[in-house]
Amino acid sequence: MDGGGSERTAALLTSSLRSNYKVSIICIRDEVSYPYSGQLYNLGINEPKFKPFKQLIKLFKFRKYYKSIDADYYIDFRMRNRWYLELLLHWLVFNTAKTIFTIHSFEVFFHMPKHLWFFKRYNKAKAIVCVSKGIQDRMTTIFPFTNLLNIPNFLSSKNTTIAIPHHLPKSDYVIAVGRLNNHIKQFDRLIVSYKNSSLYRDHVPLYIFGDGPDKIQLDQQIKELELESLVMLMGFRANILSYMKAAKFLILSSRLEGLPNVLLEALSVGTPLVSFDCPSGPSEIISDGINGILVAPQDFDALERAINKMYSDHVFYKRCKSNTLDSILAFSQDKVMEQWLMLLSS
Repeated sequence: MDGGGSERTAALLTSSLRSNYKVSIICIRDEVSYPYSGQLYNLGINEPKFKPFKQLIKLFKFRKYYKSIDADYYIDFRMRNRWYLELLLHWLVFNTAKTIFTIHSFEVFFHMPKHLWFFKRYNKAKAIVCVSKGIQDRMTTIFPFTNLLNIPNFLSSKNTTIAIPHHLPKSDYVIAVGRLNNHIKQFDRLIVSYKNSSLYRDHVPLYIFGDGPDKIQLDQQIKELELESLVMLMGFRANILSYMKAAKFLILSSRLEGLPNVLLEALSVGTPLVSFDCPSGPSEIISDGINGILVAPQDFDALERAINKMYSDHVFYKRCKSNTLDSILAFSQDKVMEQWLMLLSS
């Protein structure tokens, strides 16, 4: 429960379910930064260093905790792309009929091994919850699943009370948020688009928040382009909503998404958006020209134009900003939890 959008959603769901259910959490890694509610079983504590032995120990700990909890339902938020591990879990641990598998990316095979045996197994689960309609539609092209549901990510009801700390910049800046993985998030290409935009010419900084494997590469790119004073890698920040609220707008340059939490979070604190219209997610959140700008996927020239418009067209910007809060009512905690509670009680 650290660092990513699905991890944040899982942590928020534990707190939201506590008023109706006893909640237990099995955490695979000793990485917990988001607030949660319930009994935590942390598989990452005191784990051996020898990797094969470590995985074996974790598997049997997982089985032990899973059996001892004896839940009515198990909601699985993990990445599930290692077929051999998933096969062992299905044979040794899972009660499929009690399991709700969640899928958080349009690249659905991050969350489901690519094999007919698993498709049939997933079809016997309590439900397969897709966080976007785009993901649900993609799943229907893979197998005739009969248990697909679309339940989106949701926003904490506390988001609207976020204050802007005094230490944040008083001048304009724009923001991008996500794991530093250029293959998916394309921050390297965003930096080039930024340098070609009016933001660079007017010395409006770009702050990129997140950690990941491409940090060193991005640092080097920033130096080579002589952008050290304008493009800053800010790392992971627990108070990211404060930075979002103070930002001029948020830019999403991803190649793939599921239902991006960062877009919902930015809108929840009144910050408009410029985003690629990925195959899944952004078009279910952004109404083009109303609360942000949707850009044709992978058209970086169009992304530069959209950035310039959001920055320079003040009438357009004010209209988008004024519509941010009303545009996300369907993603409120109360509305989405109604769907989760209906699923769990059915």
